[in-house]
Amino acid sequence: MLYKIGDVVKGKKFGPMDHDFSGEVEKVYENSIMIAIQDYDPSDQSGVNELNGRAIIRKDEAKMLKAVPRTAEDKEAEVEAEKEEAEKEAKKTTGKKATRARRSSKVRIEKPADKN
Repeated sequence: MLYKIGDVVKGKKFGPMDHDFSGEVEKVYENSIMIAIQDYDPSDQSGVNELNGRAIIRKDEAKMLKAVPRTAEDKEAEVEAEKEEAEKEAKKTTGKKATRARRSSKVRIEKPADKN
């Protein structure tokens, strides 16, 4: 899923956060997004302060709550991204090669026993 700045997403608890939280996307990275934490459990106030009101979460762990309006270009890019992801998954399952266990090439050298 493609995220855009302004989307409202839900994130899973992690680190100093004991409960799930939600917020607005501020920055989009390749595999993660930075969100400004807006809605959280009151008991997590110290965790939010520790994170300075922001969190970086994985895209695959984020759940879209409210999306900003998308343009036709955005929709085309999302379809293209989904196709690329499907191709990557297909390559992962079909592209595995059988591997053989390598034999150890270590040579054992035995020391002569001491004669005392």
